[in-house]
Amino acid sequence: MSQSVQALMAVSRGAAKDALLIKEIAAPTPAPNEVLVRMHTSGINPSDIKVRIGAQGPMVADEVIVHNDGAGEILETGSDVSSFSVGQRVWLFNVNRSADGLSQGVSGTASQIIRVPQEYVAALPENVSYESGACLGVPAMTAHRAVFCHGSVENKVLFIPGGAGSVGQLAVQMAKAANAHVVTTVSSDAKQQIAHDAGADLVINYKEQSLKDELLKAYGQHGIDQIVDVDFAAHMQLIPELLKANGCVSAYASGSDLNPAIPYYPLMFRNMNLQLVFVYGMPDHAKKAAIIDINRFLSSGAISPRVDKVFELADAVAAHDYVESNTMIGNVVMGL
Repeated sequence: MSQSVQALMAVSRGAAKDALLIKEIAAPTPAPNEVLVRMHTSGINPSDIKVRIGAQGPMVADEVIVHNDGAGEILETGSDVSSFSVGQRVWLFNVNRSADGLSQGVSGTASQIIRVPQEYVAALPENVSYESGACLGVPAMTAHRAVFCHGSVENKVLFIPGGAGSVGQLAVQMAKAANAHVVTTVSSDAKQQIAHDAGADLVINYKEQSLKDELLKAYGQHGIDQIVDVDFAAHMQLIPELLKANGCVSAYASGSDLNPAIPYYPLMFRNMNLQLVFVYGMPDHAKKAAIIDINRFLSSGAISPRVDKVFELADAVAAHDYVESNTMIGNVVMGL
């Protein structure tokens, strides 16, 4: 394939206006284990912003195609690919990764045509838009791992803070689809409605109510089976009072304190099970399980990512600035 395509490149670390450049590049061709995808959308996650500003280290190359998530249709398949066919709608995950999968690579989803190994490709159900498909890699797979890493949640009480966030909303929906009882937190009336619509049984506005008092009133001491946490440090002192013996905590962020002090003995006495969730380093079996469940939930309508805003490629700087402002409610997507 000889035509050129447009791609969004990071050429430095720093502010979006200084670091991002739209550039014409040669369209790639697939290796034997790869598929060529015409990208329709590229998801922009907070982790993409952290990479761009340098919070996760220096540039790994002079130019890097940004973003990890996206959705599109297959243009061509490599000689060893049998699971996908030309014209098939797909969503992508973990695309912009290093060889060990734990740090940034050089070829993300923010290009009109990309090549990607088939193991990072999933079929996109026909009832799901390309915009929603761009919200599945980081948010939905994080949510799935955090909810189900300890096993079945049927008939269990789950505390999922941040129920209106891109991960939190999907975690609430997945937990409810698996017949759990879910309590969540929000910081505004608008977010409260989103969390209710996601299916949460109890929504606590922590700006207006005492989180500890409301949780203890609703569930008593040691009445929660599992905590799916967006801020591990913020809830650390509450965990020994809330969690059942042998209960579980799955934490995918700790924004209020990157080095939280753990109350070791109170947690030990509860026999707490802890799983830290880093979506880019998920084991293969967890990725495969996530894809199966996510597509099943999508097909049945049990989950639906919330798309806050869609930007065009020409407005990539504004899109990054919007995500960096931390004012979105849901996911931000870039059309290609």
